[in-house]
Amino acid sequence: MTKPARSNASRRADSRSEPGQILVIVAASMLVIIGAVGLVIDGGYAWGRQRQAQNGVDSAAEAGAVVLAQRLASVARSDADVAAAVAAAAASNDLDKPPAYYTDVYGNLLAPDGSVAGSTATAATVGAGLVPVGAQGVEVHGAAQVNTFLARAIGIEQLGISATATAVAGYLESVCPAASGCDVLPVTVPITVLGCDGQNDPQPIIPPTYWVPTGEPITVPLCKAGPGNVGWLDWTPTAGGVSELVQSILYPDNPEIRIPSWQYITATGNVNSAEVEDAINSIYSGKVVKIPQFDSTCDAAPTGPGVNDCPAGHVGGNGQQQWYHLPQFAAFQLCGPDIPECVAAGYTQGAYINGNFSAICDTGNGATSCLAGRFVYFIDKGTVGPGSGAATPTNVIGVQLIH
Repeated sequence: MTKPARSNASRRADSRSEPGQILVIVAASMLVIIGAVGLVIDGGYAWGRQRQAQNGVDSAAEAGAVVLAQRLASVARSDADVAAAVAAAAASNDLDKPPAYYTDVYGNLLAPDGSVAGSTATAATVGAGLVPVGAQGVEVHGAAQVNTFLARAIGIEQLGISATATAVAGYLESVCPAASGCDVLPVTVPITVLGCDGQNDPQPIIPPTYWVPTGEPITVPLCKAGPGNVGWLDWTPTAGGVSELVQSILYPDNPEIRIPSWQYITATGNVNSAEVEDAINSIYSGKVVKIPQFDSTCDAAPTGPGVNDCPAGHVGGNGQQQWYHLPQFAAFQLCGPDIPECVAAGYTQGAYINGNFSAICDTGNGATSCLAGRFVYFIDKGTVGPGSGAATPTNVIGVQLIH
């Protein structure tokens, strides 16, 4: 059967519908493009607001910890004072009053009775009227909804942002109770993992791998001294050599160190000394110490505190008289016979220095001497106070932002 011919009117109706269909497709495509561009623009704006919120909670946590530092110094300060300081710092950073909680000096949330809390739901809240026993830190949470500009065209009207910060108060030679040590050990470690070759020369791990907090004990290799390597430090160089280094271990004498900053330090060399090993193991067995970490060296006086402030042509260099750029400190718990995880891993002491300990220290990195322990956390902002000079808890009280 022959299909009947379409009428002119029908053909005219189809031709009129084609532009309409194209308009629908164009409109849908425009929505997709606007949505994609909106996510980029609005996402960038939200990221900027997130950084602002992070700065706000950092400031608020530090402000609360300052009040706790005053309490440690026997100044009469209450929970209301902590809450007021947190609120004022938050407001000055255009952050609505954020929820804040008390922590111990390690940053663990505390319950109202002073025990460690499992979550914010059971933690002691700043402003609730009570400062728990053992409170030496403040954790602040910030959150907000950021209105979008273009992304609302695809139904996204707001983007959520959040930020958290914890600051602790304590003796500046430690970020742990003064009685448990935590002095600065006169050894510097790169911020990235280091290995040693067959001649015990330093070999950087490629690609660069950063040290991270660990639950299980590890070893930090001690290769030959020199720029870019783990090395022993002499804060106040004299002709003392090994005996001077031992005294710095037994009686910490580091200067006040701002983070970040350049420090002029004399590396005493790879001191394979029984006195050095014994000093570390006798004083700091099982304890947390602070170890300065560096990311660059310079053989001329830098022009500022930044890593790029080393004069051109002077990065690295030869010799042991160097400026070290210290962007952070590591809190490192040395192994000892009372740390079950260390004993199980075969580490009964924290320092293996005097002799060839390749069976213990060489975990594929060629090291014959090492420090054994675990990284607890890292400190990348604040000031580390001067050593007490007597390894006693009588030192200046201060505040450090730990995360």
